[in-house]
Amino acid sequence: MTVKKLTVIAAAAGFMICAAVYVGVKLDANAQVEFAIGQEEYTVNGITKTFDETAETLPMIDEKNQELLLPLRWVMEQLKGSVQWDKYENTAIIQYQGKTISIEAENKRADVNGYSITLSDAPVLYEGSIYVTEDFMADMFDTTIIWDSSQKQITLRTEAVQRPMVYPNVMQYAGGEKSYYVMIPVLIGLNDSNYERNINSSISTNMTQRVLSFMEGTEAEPNFGELRIEYTLPYRSKEMISIVFSGIKTDEKGSNEIKKTVNIDLQTQKFVTLEDLFRKRDYMQRLAKQWDMDKKELPEQVQEQFYIDKNRGLVVFWENEQGQQQEYALSFEELKNMLKNNYQFLLVQNQPEQEF
Repeated sequence: MTVKKLTVIAAAAGFMICAAVYVGVKLDANAQVEFAIGQEEYTVNGITKTFDETAETLPMIDEKNQELLLPLRWVMEQLKGSVQWDKYENTAIIQYQGKTISIEAENKRADVNGYSITLSDAPVLYEGSIYVTEDFMADMFDTTIIWDSSQKQITLRTEAVQRPMVYPNVMQYAGGEKSYYVMIPVLIGLNDSNYERNINSSISTNMTQRVLSFMEGTEAEPNFGELRIEYTLPYRSKEMISIVFSGIKTDEKGSNEIKKTVNIDLQTQKFVTLEDLFRKRDYMQRLAKQWDMDKKELPEQVQEQFYIDKNRGLVVFWENEQGQQQEYALSFEELKNMLKNNYQFLLVQNQPEQEF
């Protein structure tokens, strides 16, 4: 990101605060911080402290992109983390809750615990200090930032319950008439480091093979095509993660939709099939009846074509005889008498989470 004009909040300028005379900053769960424009004193959990109002300590506004920028060192210290800055390499090393994160100014490539990842926004270097966006905080540390214009207050909220993090590693290429953009999820924070390495290796190998197959093509289509695959996380807790890959592959024969899911039981360290979830053997018939389908039971392909959605419940999908994709959802309430005991946690974690 190139910042042509940055306005320090203390100057009371920018799209977010305009003529504001007071800004409060709160860090929920780990700390609560408030400070006022023009004052050297601020409070942390009710304890008064003093700081110099410089670009090193104050949040800033990128007026060009209309983004809030946060001073990395100051924020991480409030979250009980630490930052080491290498001014020669323009690199910051962050230590936070067992993670070592290396980021470089003006670069979207980063490193987390030895894994290469891709940031949504590049860190910004301004007058010797590094700043990050609220999206960076959300993606890297499970936080969200809320602006209350009536109270002139910024809230930085972190989750009390720690979940494994999932970071994107983007593979992309554009050359000649072929191009691809593929997001590969990287799981960080699993209890078993060996399992963490194995599962990341498995996912990465699978996605890389898909890219290589696309690039090799066939004699009929050696130089034309586009592949784009992204992923979402409809469910993520300390017990289970559902990942949905979706995208499109285009070549001389036309376009094909891609949809694949991976459901990981972090308790048993295995990929989950639909059968693993249900107590009774006739669950396929029960689900077909629940959805009032013409079929007596679901097609066998749904064993791996399903995912958990924190708002919708269980979702299964497949293609019918006409090649059209069908998708059905069963709420957590409807699932409560069908799940095995070791998946009952889904029923108490089905409240919609605040979107980041």
